[in-house]
Amino acid sequence: MDNDGLVARRLIEAAARSGAALIAETAAAVSGWAVLVDPTTGPVYSSPDRAAAAGTSAAAGAGSTTGGGAARSGDADGGSDTTVRQVVGAALVVHAGPDVSARRVELVTRTTAGLLEVRARRAEELTSAEMRLHTVVTRLLLRGETGLAAEVIGGANSHATVYRLSGGADPQAAYQTVWRALLPTGTRPGAPTLITLLDGELVVVALHDAARDDGRILRLIARSAERHGLLGGVADPAPLDMLAAAFTEAGQARAGAAAGRRLVPAAGLGDRALLRIIPPDRLAAWASSLLGPLTPPQRQALEGWLRTGSVGATAQMLGISRGTARSRLRRAGERLGGLDTPLALAQLSLALRAPAAGPTESAGSADAGPPAALPTELIDGATARRWATELTEPLDTPQRIALQVWLSHLGSVAPAAEELGLHRTTLRRWLEEIGRLLDVDLSSAAVRADLYLALETLAGPDDSPGALPRRGGRTYQRSEAV
Repeated sequence: MDNDGLVARRLIEAAARSGAALIAETAAAVSGWAVLVDPTTGPVYSSPDRAAAAGTSAAAGAGSTTGGGAARSGDADGGSDTTVRQVVGAALVVHAGPDVSARRVELVTRTTAGLLEVRARRAEELTSAEMRLHTVVTRLLLRGETGLAAEVIGGANSHATVYRLSGGADPQAAYQTVWRALLPTGTRPGAPTLITLLDGELVVVALHDAARDDGRILRLIARSAERHGLLGGVADPAPLDMLAAAFTEAGQARAGAAAGRRLVPAAGLGDRALLRIIPPDRLAAWASSLLGPLTPPQRQALEGWLRTGSVGATAQMLGISRGTARSRLRRAGERLGGLDTPLALAQLSLALRAPAAGPTESAGSADAGPPAALPTELIDGATARRWATELTEPLDTPQRIALQVWLSHLGSVAPAAEELGLHRTTLRRWLEEIGRLLDVDLSSAAVRADLYLALETLAGPDDSPGALPRRGGRTYQRSEAV
């Protein structure tokens, strides 16, 4: 067996390389395994990987140990000991082999804990500057300075998911917790995560490619929100050029958060979203074909307009004049066969949220678009109707008709109320009730697109304003529902 001096030297050399190397050397020094467990995120480093579950369980069992002390317990599998020591806000779990003395285990555990403390202090010296850098890059992205931000952070990430959280007794403590928890994830090459406090709220920008992220950061932030009493909103993944719109969406979603539901997605559809039931490769190919005629600037303008509903907001987001934004939208409409029908806009909204696909031949004009709300190359009719039925099930027939008419007028209350024969105030009350029944945010462009496609999929000859019950030439007021 190596002498104590050699073991300590190897641990120091490993610590100089990385935290993962230190934990791996710790496991080798005791001929067993070692895991560093964060109380929020779970295993940070594990050697070997398969020991992560056992280490997490041992850390949870020794959770009452404080003050940097160590807890030891017998292990049923081999009679050897597992040692748990609290260090730098986490738990170091060391499981020794059967031939390793208790003195060696104590030496290795104590040395590793000390080296982790040294690494933590060194990291704190760099953290302040890095935190300021995260704030600067986040503000650059919100101002539309995508190219400059990309030069700072590096990588080839094209999209981001924005989280905005507030509340809680100590926002700064929550910020520090999320920072420490995301550091092992956020420092992976090519997948940075920006974490900052902006005007008293915690903002996390998870950068990724065109596909949705794998949900790891979402789960981590959800646990942090529960632990610190935060309420937050999550935007749909968006291109970096659209980060300002995604930031607004996350803030709107946060308004619907509560103690029992601390993290709310902007779309409000979750697993009910149309994107969840269409095979990604099929959706990507269809979207690439549909959007093929557009130039990148035209696509950016179209996506900004669909997200914000405003030419002015789109121009500000992209750093162009209103006239340029209108020109790009007009040319996009010409190439796509028009932007004047709600069905075309709903399908474009779906296409713009699709994952990226390889190059395809241009689709040409959309004049000969498919007659079905959901093209058959995306999803078969039976599946489409089942999805649409489940999505709109909470609504009765008058509510479905009112919602469809409102969506067909692109969310404008006045013309929709006139067509329905309702007072505008009455229609607004109906829409508020519909939003509550469906548990969605009707201001979300993604929600509107999915709902319109669902209603069009189910629409029958009787689904028209004329089918609403009337008295004296006016539509009944639904006092029992609103």
